[in-house]
Amino acid sequence: MNKPLPYQFASLSETLSQTALKMHASQVHGLISGLLCGQSKVEPDAWEALVTGEGDHADVHAVLQSLHEAIHQQLVDFLFEFDLLLPDDETPLVERAEALTVWCQGFLTGLKLANVPLTGRDPSELTEGIDDLVEIAKMNYEQVVESEEDEHAFAELVEYVRMVAVFIYQSLAGDEKQDDNQNQLH
Repeated sequence: MNKPLPYQFASLSETLSQTALKMHASQVHGLISGLLCGQSKVEPDAWEALVTGEGDHADVHAVLQSLHEAIHQQLVDFLFEFDLLLPDDETPLVERAEALTVWCQGFLTGLKLANVPLTGRDPSELTEGIDDLVEIAKMNYEQVVESEEDEHAFAELVEYVRMVAVFIYQSLAGDEKQDDNQNQLH
């Protein structure tokens, strides 16, 4: 049974508004997802400081840790249950498109923190996926209009980003297992 995220977009946004940096909830979800997909060894204190800024945020720490655990569980156990944390469908499309761009920005930052090279990679499906996320992160969401066509295109783009994130997780997890096996041989 899939463990749902412990927080919805609105409640995570409210929690993050208590921090000095007031990061976007989608960006934080993307950051944590990128760290996990990159098989990060970054200590929680380091990435949490990027989210909260300076100061004691024990309540935010608890929220971020439970979110981290839930995302990790989704990726490890239920890859097809992994989902992006974005505003609900009642939110104007331009705001949801903005959330998708900042989710991608956060995800790419997480990969970078996990020492996954974002540029200068050898051609591969993994490189194509990362390159696509870079382009989506730069998307001009202000040109999105409320139309059935844009709504449909947005839904397809969200699903594509979700699948790219899952693919990246699977690819990099496979790379890490291969590295572990080679280390055991030496």
